[in-house]
Amino acid sequence: MLLCLTVADINATNPDLWNSWKRTLIAELYYSTQKALRRGLENPPDVRERIRHNKHLAAAMLRKQGHSPREIEVLWQRFKADYFLRHTHKQIAWHSEHLLHHADDKPLVLVSKKATRGGTEIFVYCQDRPSLFARVVAALDKKNLSVHDAQVMTSKDGHALDTFMVLDQNDDAISIDRHPRIIDGVGKALNETGKITIPKRRSPQKLQHFSVKTQVLFLPTKNGRRTLMELVALDTPGLLARVGAVFARQNVSVHAAKITTIGERAEDFFIVTDLDNQALTSEHQAQLKAALEKASRKPNNTRESRG
Repeated sequence: MLLCLTVADINATNPDLWNSWKRTLIAELYYSTQKALRRGLENPPDVRERIRHNKHLAAAMLRKQGHSPREIEVLWQRFKADYFLRHTHKQIAWHSEHLLHHADDKPLVLVSKKATRGGTEIFVYCQDRPSLFARVVAALDKKNLSVHDAQVMTSKDGHALDTFMVLDQNDDAISIDRHPRIIDGVGKALNETGKITIPKRRSPQKLQHFSVKTQVLFLPTKNGRRTLMELVALDTPGLLARVGAVFARQNVSVHAAKITTIGERAEDFFIVTDLDNQALTSEHQAQLKAALEKASRKPNNTRESRG
C-alpha cells in the first residue's frame, strides 16, 4: 500500500517525473524490504557471504566463456573487496570479460547494450589521475546524458573502476546507434589535459516547483587520512559536471563516490583528498563548500535549452 501511495504521489505531483529509473528504484526497495522482513531485522545480511556469492556466480559465467580459473584469479587479485560488494555478478563478469582481453596500459570504455535498471551503464577503466572524475562526467554532460547513479573506485594498482548509470534527455536508456559516439567522446576526455568546459544548461520546467537546499557536510573518519563529504542538492541538468569541475579547480582528487538521484534530489557521497593524497584542511573544506554551494544553484532559464 505504501508503494502504491508513493507511485501515485509522484505522478500526481508531475507525471513527467515518473520514469523507468524511478520505477526500478522503488521496485528494488520493495523487494529488498520484503527480504529483510522475511529474514528478520535481527539477522542482517553477511557482507562476506555476498562477496563470495558474487564472485562464485561471476566466475561461473567467465569459465563458460573459456577463461581459466587462474586467469580470473590473477585479474581479481587487483580489485578491492568493495568492488565485489558494490557490483552484481553480471556486472563483474561483463567488466572482467573485457579486461581479460584488454591491454592494461590503455583506457577502456564500455556501454551496456541492454538497458539496466531503466538506464544505460557506462564502465570506465584507466590509470587513475587528478581530475579524471571531472573529465568523465563533463564528457557525459556534453553528450546530453544525465548521471542517475555512479560507483567510483580504484583498484589496488591505481586504476579507476568507474560505473555510471545514465539516461538520455528523455529519461530513457541510450539508443544503440549513439554508443560509438559516446565511447569515442569519453575516450577522448580520458586523454585530455586542458581546461574542463561545462556547457550552460537551463533548469527544465518540471523542476521549477522544487526547492532543495544545498547541503555540504564533512563527515568524521577513523584514521583522518581522507575526507568524507556528502552533498545534497536539487538535481539540475549538469549538476554532477559542475561539481566535478569544482573538484578540479579546487585541486581535489576523488578516490571513491556514490552518486544517487532520488526524485528531484541528488544525494552524493565522496571520499576525497588534496593532490598530495592528504585529507583536506579545515580551510580547504570551507573553500570547497562555498564553491560547491555556488555551483549547485538552480540555473537561470535563459538562452540554452536542456539537451
